[in-house]
Amino acid sequence: MRGKRVADAEYILDKAISEATGPVWIIHGYGTGKLRQGVHAFLQQHPRVNNYEPAEQADGGTGVTVAHIK
Repeated sequence: MRGKRVADAEYILDKAISEATGPVWIIHGYGTGKLRQGVHAFLQQHPRVNNYEPAEQADGGTGVTVAHIK
């Protein structure tokens, strides 16, 4: 997702989540934090997302979000 706009990221995420059978790892990077905020807002309202959390520090920390699918 790095370098994408929030609207573009939402479209890509929706497709990935609809096809996912396990956790979805979202690499959004650090940057200004706008993309991470947009991704988190999208995940919060998505019906297939059970919960989400930052990756372990060794796996990217707050630059990566792991979404757990229902």
